Amino acid sequence: MRIRLLVSAAAATALVAAAVAAPAQASQQATSAVPTFVDGLAQAVFSTNPADWYSGEVWVQAPFDSDHDGKPDRIHADFTAPSEVLTQGLKVPVIFEDSPYYAGTADEYSNWGVDHELGAPPASRPRAPFWAAFDTSPVISTVYESTWVPRGFAVVHAESPGTGHSDGCPTSGGTNETLAAKAVIDWLNGRARAYTTKDGSTRAVAGWTTGNVGMIGTSYNGTLPEAVATTGVAGLKAIVPISAISDWYDYYRANGMVRAPHSSSNPSGNNNAFQGEDLDVLADVVYSRLDETGARTICQPVIDDIERHIDRATGNRNSFWQERDYMKDVRNVRAATLLAHGNNDFNVMTKNAAQFYAALKKQHVPHMFYFHQGGHGGAPPDVLVNYWFTRYLYGVQNGVERLPRSWVVREAASCPPRQTTVAGEQSNTATLGVADTRPFRIGFSLTVPQTNADGTISNTNRLITKIPDSTHLVLASPVATAAGQRVADGATVSLQCSNANPTPYAEWPDPAAGQAGLHLTPGAPTRGELTFKPTKSATETLTDDASIPAITSANAPSSGVRLIYQTPPLTKPIRISGTPSASLQLAFSASKANVTAALVSYPPTGNGTILTRGWTDPANRLSDWNDAPVKPGKMYNLNVDLQPKDTVVPAGNRLALMVLSSDRDFTIRPTPGTQLTLDLSHSSIDIPVVGGRKALADALN
Repeated sequence: MRIRLLVSAAAATALVAAAVAAPAQASQQATSAVPTFVDGLAQAVFSTNPADWYSGEVWVQAPFDSDHDGKPDRIHADFTAPSEVLTQGLKVPVIFEDSPYYAGTADEYSNWGVDHELGAPPASRPRAPFWAAFDTSPVISTVYESTWVPRGFAVVHAESPGTGHSDGCPTSGGTNETLAAKAVIDWLNGRARAYTTKDGSTRAVAGWTTGNVGMIGTSYNGTLPEAVATTGVAGLKAIVPISAISDWYDYYRANGMVRAPHSSSNPSGNNNAFQGEDLDVLADVVYSRLDETGARTICQPVIDDIERHIDRATGNRNSFWQERDYMKDVRNVRAATLLAHGNNDFNVMTKNAAQFYAALKKQHVPHMFYFHQGGHGGAPPDVLVNYWFTRYLYGVQNGVERLPRSWVVREAASCPPRQTTVAGEQSNTATLGVADTRPFRIGFSLTVPQTNADGTISNTNRLITKIPDSTHLVLASPVATAAGQRVADGATVSLQCSNANPTPYAEWPDPAAGQAGLHLTPGAPTRGELTFKPTKSATETLTDDASIPAITSANAPSSGVRLIYQTPPLTKPIRISGTPSASLQLAFSASKANVTAALVSYPPTGNGTILTRGWTDPANRLSDWNDAPVKPGKMYNLNVDLQPKDTVVPAGNRLALMVLSSDRDFTIRPTPGTQLTLDLSHSSIDIPVVGGRKALADALN
């Protein structure tokens, strides 16, 4: 499932780590190291040789019995620290990742069927057959050790309940999973017991740590840091949640609608491996207890109970879902949070990041948001993570709290210039003389044009490791090292927009963003217009057909399956920053229907792109918790929140609102034929544009 993305994101972070904080000593160091910080960053001065590290495994006693065997569950964890914790009595902070994925996931499993009438889901689905899990003892994972142990941190991994060598049962975001990770932090702070074996009585004490903990991870592994932070547990000083869920209802549901996550950042109608997934499926897939061989039965009653409570018939929120809503407890968060998410993450959708981040801002919790243009996964640049953990785990006053709060990876076509010129011809050097260093930052990737011996020019990239003064950049390794190669006097060096070089903004959403409201004029079955002027009375009708992908409908010149309303071409680019929303007045030919709204960007030629989408069940127009009857033929006001977005729409493009019923990629797919009638005079879309209504109006003149 999502583990492959998790590993790749973590590995990408590790690849750049050594260059930002280069080792000061080889692994064969003769003397003991001490934590060292340069330019506010932890330096890799401790041994890089795993043979030198202090490692072990423990089983932490949790305050629950989720497998109902009459004994408190024990949670399997491993740890790795610099050897100086033994030889010198050094105490170090901890980088902690908790996950249900370490022992693997089921190769074969069944999602719920989605081709059925609304409110009539299948009665059951097949359980995953037995599969062989990876042995996670004595080493659970090594994904962060090479980055953080040489910098003077310990690394701890723990297996979620019901996975690997941990007791208990998986619950897909249930309270026991939160408390299991919390128990590990309690053990690191001397408040919980741990044992050297799963069933033994020999105690293990974490005397090698300061008790300051930072949690990090991607997807499920990023969700758990948010969950644990909402407990307010003492010792959890910082979290770096990447593509994290803040409310499991918003992961598998949308405003009363059963709505699946998507396995692709480019939904096409038939490429969603997660269509039909739900809480019970995920628990089934990660259930990997290694003490069960031949068949896993201990947790089947727990998974059956999950199935009974998910309610795929109505899609309503209930107490079962509410247990998995971390937003209800977000007021307890004290951990400094460096949040990361992808604009095009249709797996864990951006609402999860935006609502958690908004709460942190309101509570004045230290916060920062890295928002890239990719899909699921994608860690912040290593330099930002290093700043964050150095500041909040070691207490080094490195000024990270004074940096911009928002770091958005800009599209290549919208990349702001961050460049200077080279001062004098240079070759075979890691210290580059330049006209001005102000556009640059330590830890970012500099693009350097090298003139080759034959006169051709080739670009190379180097991390900036130090900025000693206003005219010199120190790079991770020399440039222009080949025979006859040079960096020419006056050549332009720059920061190209990429995941390594996000663009800083004061905050997110951009403080200058304001909602720009647009109204609808008729045009079906082709396209109507979006205009600032309210529309006179008019209605248009579409007919549901879940067999047609939304992107196909968006790009069809004429269609009865959707309604589209577009602006004139933009005369200048606009930046969207925030949450678009559509206000729709609709009538339905049936008592049950899906409603989907999408914001589309159409280039001057070629196909359009769906920028963001939103979904709602008209029966939940008043509340996620309860259905209100829908009377066929009666108009109802529906508010549809689309997924939050930060994107620049280029000049020449048109913005459009598309309204359709079922969304093949995400929703239940009933029999075609239900008609939706839209009252244009009482419908509109609000788009959060930097500069507000005036900026959009200027771009449409």
